Amino acid sequence: MTVLEDFTVDFLAGKPADWYVLNDGVMGGLSKGRAVETEEGVLFFGSVSLENNGGFTSYRSSWRRYDFTTNREVEVRYRSEGMRLALVMETSQRFWIPNFKVSLPKSEKWVTKSFNLKDFGQYRLGYPTGSFMTEDNLNEIIRIGFITDEKRAGDFKFEIASITFK
Repeated sequence: MTVLEDFTVDFLAGKPADWYVLNDGVMGGLSKGRAVETEEGVLFFGSVSLENNGGFTSYRSSWRRYDFTTNREVEVRYRSEGMRLALVMETSQRFWIPNFKVSLPKSEKWVTKSFNLKDFGQYRLGYPTGSFMTEDNLNEIIRIGFITDEKRAGDFKFEIASITFK
């Protein structure tokens, strides 16, 4: 595993081959999400349904080992409407093992927001545990992505230009 300094996912270059949409249908839900390339990045859009125990859709990288121990923050350039999304970092392939996320404020205009990695809250099945990302967690990340972050039905649009770990 390589320590990643100033690691960037550049969505302006098109949809990364190893990123994909994962809907709550894996658990019986009926939410729908899609991702398409635009001139300004990748547009992830769809509709969240609470039917059949649903409630999320996500756009994620494939499983891979990341080492962010030399990084202190992440910068996200995006615009969104309809529903708030979160940037998620996972440490396990098991869905019930807690992950870490930070909510991205909605903005219909392009914004660049920075977040301290230690401000990522720990969540188990969508509910906060009260803990936060630790130094040890920074070399345990195996997937990053975005997930709808409201416990309600509705439509959303989320266009992403880049994610940069610094």
